[in-house]
Amino acid sequence: MLAWRCPRLSYDKTMRCAFLSLLAALALTPGIASAQSWPSRPVRMIVPQAAGGTPDIVARVISGRLSRALGQQVLVENRAGIGTLGAQAAARAAADGYTYLFAPASVLAINPYMAKILPYSPEDDFASVAMVGLSPLALIASPELNVNTLAELIALAKANPGKLAFASPGQRTLPGMLGEMLKIRAGIDLLHVPYKGAQGVQDTVAGRTQLTTQGIPAIAAVVQRGQLRALAVSSPRRLPELPEVPTFSETLPGFEFNGWFAVVAPTGTPRAAIQRMNLEFNRILLDGEIEPKLRALGIYTEGTGPPEEIDAFLKSERAFWSRVVRELKIEPE
Repeated sequence: MLAWRCPRLSYDKTMRCAFLSLLAALALTPGIASAQSWPSRPVRMIVPQAAGGTPDIVARVISGRLSRALGQQVLVENRAGIGTLGAQAAARAAADGYTYLFAPASVLAINPYMAKILPYSPEDDFASVAMVGLSPLALIASPELNVNTLAELIALAKANPGKLAFASPGQRTLPGMLGEMLKIRAGIDLLHVPYKGAQGVQDTVAGRTQLTTQGIPAIAAVVQRGQLRALAVSSPRRLPELPEVPTFSETLPGFEFNGWFAVVAPTGTPRAAIQRMNLEFNRILLDGEIEPKLRALGIYTEGTGPPEEIDAFLKSERAFWSRVVRELKIEPE
């Protein structure tokens, strides 16, 4: 269970349960009780990616439980197209409580600094509903490299500038940007080799590259089999699946670099509907059956905070990614 980057959004289990109890009590107050008439018809949850990917699977896992909790179907609608089509559709939807956007960090915090033109405004077009969870990354190495820690890798890279290659899904992806930021923070020179998908993992196993940066599900099996060695994870704390693997920040203080998923609604959506959705999301995310399913998909949840704290988190994330894109000198496309 992991804290988000914004320290005000960190909860232990007792605080999360207390928050859930508070929301349940608030649901009985007159203003919020009006949400009992909502929903009176199916609810739409837009996923701005194609069916079958991690966001789609997570949305469908949660939507089934939401449907039972709300007494109405929650229909997952895929809108592929680098995130912009789905976000645009959600932004232009009626703010009546029946449309929500299940969005990754790219849609709500990174795209404004990577794209010349966006057909939506992450800040102005959406109201925060729920924080789903963190999606950390890992740096893994070929055992042939003969390094066991991030510190040893940094020392080896400094002694052999430009001779070690790391694979990623591309410079404009989160794993690619993680590798580039590592070069800057550690003061090392690595050769960046972009691949499509998880091919970089296979080539690192084969020895064609020495390192790769990937999401946890992409590397879990090869690490468990001993084909590759995990050197660091980008989360604020060590992961339950990889308890012996340190975080980047244990070697490079303050170095965190994570994806995440959040749910937002069109600006102007009735407060009562948002509060009801926030309550139900928190119940679902803290459920003992759902949390392991999310972790298997590389998503680590603490439950969701109230919408105001999610607003603060999104603001801090936009500032963070603005700095990252500027530091990496990535030009908008």
